[in-house]
Amino acid sequence: MKKYSYIPFILLVTTFCWSCKKDKNNATPVIPVYTVPTTYNFTNVDYSNQKKLLAMADQVVAAINISNSIPNIPVSAQALKDMFNNVNGHFNDSALSLNASGLKLSDYCSAAAKADLMNYFDSIGVYSQSAATASAGVAGVAASSVSASKKFLLSPTGIFYSQVVKKTIMGGICAYEIANVYMADSVGNSTDNTTVISGSGTALEHHWDEAFGFFGVPIDFPTNTSGLKYFGSYSNQVDAGLHSNATLMNAFLKGRAAISNKDLTTKQAQAAIIISTFDQLGAATVVQEMKETDANIEAGDAVAAYGTLSEALGFVRSLKYNTSATRVITDAQITQLEALFDSANPGNPNLYNFVNPSVNTTAQIEAKTNAIRQLIGTIYGFSATELAAL
Repeated sequence: MKKYSYIPFILLVTTFCWSCKKDKNNATPVIPVYTVPTTYNFTNVDYSNQKKLLAMADQVVAAINISNSIPNIPVSAQALKDMFNNVNGHFNDSALSLNASGLKLSDYCSAAAKADLMNYFDSIGVYSQSAATASAGVAGVAASSVSASKKFLLSPTGIFYSQVVKKTIMGGICAYEIANVYMADSVGNSTDNTTVISGSGTALEHHWDEAFGFFGVPIDFPTNTSGLKYFGSYSNQVDAGLHSNATLMNAFLKGRAAISNKDLTTKQAQAAIIISTFDQLGAATVVQEMKETDANIEAGDAVAAYGTLSEALGFVRSLKYNTSATRVITDAQITQLEALFDSANPGNPNLYNFVNPSVNTTAQIEAKTNAIRQLIGTIYGFSATELAAL
């Protein structure tokens, strides 16, 4: 009798324990309750290195721009490369102590962007030696016909390399680090979020803060739009169509709060939003530069149009630096966009052919800018209303 009475008891206990285990495994996860601040004001925040790196980028571009002068001032390609690698003390030092910072733009740059920048520096070194007035087939400096104080060092094909370099830094360093490094860490949960270091937080918190630093906005953006730099400035310029200001800032705030409160699900969701929005932002800037090109053409300022077309070209090329699996545009579509600048030579487009007031009417030139705008819209799903507002 003991044997038979013991078996049901075992079955009962086993069933009870299995039920407990099942209930525990299927229990609804507990979501932490926490407050998301309205400004980027968290404990242990440090993105001072990003401020220094953006200051370095400013000075690299400023060094290139000394060539935009008459008579011409040559620029050393080696000096630009030294600045990129922070050797030989080329920075105009300040309270940021850039030369002694140990930071290098090259350490934060994608391999593809780094290769492109080296080529651009070499080209600038060659073209800045020319004392000629810029014209088709001849490198040199040309002045805006609307504002004579604005001068542009143009390549023999009309490319304003100063702007191409700046856009390459934006895409190959700022956007690359945000989308392909820091946010990838967050999506993949590959960075420590346990050990707290005073002043910078956990490794994951610090990565998130550094990503925010590369965005180039104040802590109370978008309420405050003063001092915007790089993508922060462009986000504000295209916000009417893309609504990127609030989207990005809210995602940065919610993600950082989620990290500090161990809410990994929310953190991953916000990282995905930032990756996607930066992809769209890179495309929207091309549309915005087409709008500016149209304005320059309508003002009869072909030289300024070469400048804005060069900005657009730099942004198009920068799209390839984003290697996220969720990137919308394909390599083939980037090539298709480049061909719209010059189908005969998309790798080195002749902008003198794109904008040639002596041959093309304003309407014909704007048909070309519109073709680029429409292709971007088709690829990214921007509506006609959004395209018009970018």
